[in-house]
Amino acid sequence: MNIICKISGLLSVILLIACGGENSNSVSEAKISQSNQNEVTYKLISGTAFSTSALNGANVTAICKDGIGFKNTVNVNTQGKWQGEVDNSKFPCRLQVKANGQSYYSYVEREGNVNINPLTDMVVAYASNQVPATWYQSGTMATEKLNSANSALVTELIKKGYGVNNDVDLFNAEMKANSPIHQAIQELLEAIKNNRNVKDYDALLMLIKDGNLSQLPKRVDILNSSIPTIFNFNTNACQILPALENMQQYNKCSDKVINNFIESNLVAADSDEKCVLVKQGNKVSLTKGNQTVSALLDQEQEDGMSFTFDEGELDIVDIVINTGPYTDINTYSQIGLDFSNDGKLRAVVGKSPTVAPMNCVSMEFKKIMEQYK
Repeated sequence: MNIICKISGLLSVILLIACGGENSNSVSEAKISQSNQNEVTYKLISGTAFSTSALNGANVTAICKDGIGFKNTVNVNTQGKWQGEVDNSKFPCRLQVKANGQSYYSYVEREGNVNINPLTDMVVAYASNQVPATWYQSGTMATEKLNSANSALVTELIKKGYGVNNDVDLFNAEMKANSPIHQAIQELLEAIKNNRNVKDYDALLMLIKDGNLSQLPKRVDILNSSIPTIFNFNTNACQILPALENMQQYNKCSDKVINNFIESNLVAADSDEKCVLVKQGNKVSLTKGNQTVSALLDQEQEDGMSFTFDEGELDIVDIVINTGPYTDINTYSQIGLDFSNDGKLRAVVGKSPTVAPMNCVSMEFKKIMEQYK
């Protein structure tokens, strides 16, 4: 009888342990299930950010579902490229890039490539009927509206003389320096600057968000123009500084020495490859192919401008722009501009630690050079 009781008691203990084990496993499985639900799957979105040139160093931000943004800080590199990770469950996302006091916007529905530039900005304005900055904070976007707005803007660009394909996807097409889209952006911003009916870029956005795409200015034929740009110089923006070691006395100039511009009437000195020179504020950039060199006016003590006078008349103007001290080869960049005495840009040289030296000349000056070969 004692044996039976002992066996019975042992079985009870075993059963209790078994029951307890089952409960323990159930709790453990629930925890694992909950843990799996809490894991975040990130997806990569990448693209390019351009205006007149690559928006090097600009910050890209995103607002996705529930106000979620990028996993980490996202910046644009010298070629205009950027990339960032987003929680896959939080698509779609509104995108913003800020550079030189101007913001541009875009939109992405899933992982992949997406551009951010003035053209995507205009599509957003037309599709949302909102100023892009307002839309970015809390707006929505239907795919059908976005596609329709993309087609409408492309049609208007072609109508106004800009060289884009009629089926181009402005958000996802390959974008790099001097591509047809980039060239259209440069030409459009130049046309806005020279248009009497549109005050500036922001004023055009206001017209577009109200449905007035027809107000898009016509393309100004810069590239094929036989009349080079005439530049004027504000010599009051320069001050004479004493000579430095191994240097002569020179003028140090602020960015007000010359107005903002886009000069596309340039080619490589040793080929017919197009060059584009842009000045926006104190930043000057020279682009050839997919390479860009940038330097900042009034950034370094050695920034200067030399004037040579002949019988009271301005003979030669050279502007030298340096970024980074001579002693630091990793940060030192330089752009040199050479003008003739009548204010025409003759030649531009760009140097950078990461880009091969660039030598570009105006097409007019190149013809003169060829006569003496």
